[in-house]
Amino acid sequence: MDCIFCKIIRGEAPAWKVYEDEEFVVILDKYPASYGHVLVVSKKHFTNIVDAPVELAARGFEIAIRLAKAWAKLGAPGVNIVTNAGRSAGQAVFHLHIHVIPRWGDPLRWHGKDEIREETANEVVDKLRSVLPEYFK
Repeated sequence: MDCIFCKIIRGEAPAWKVYEDEEFVVILDKYPASYGHVLVVSKKHFTNIVDAPVELAARGFEIAIRLAKAWAKLGAPGVNIVTNAGRSAGQAVFHLHIHVIPRWGDPLRWHGKDEIREETANEVVDKLRSVLPEYFK
């Protein structure tokens, strides 16, 4: 596959990685809907959650829940966990991924319009990595 997530997984495109295991990589959303918006991306290419094996999708949501708990510990008063399956559902990148979007009381948006700045990206990665050992043992 030649999608952007496949390129990131193969190391052919840049991304800010927060977590990685055998099946998933967690990266920052390039156009975050809020501070700390991350994507749980399957290393194996599936078009979306409908196309993926149930066990793999469940593992992706387990990772997303652990990340939501981490953001709650870091002070986020709310967190969205969502995946889009199909163009009519808002899917823009056709590779299985789950959004984890911490909410800080700002107006609810699903997509950002500004690219994340490197300074902010490094800060988010450092914050999450500081608490992830509690949730990924």
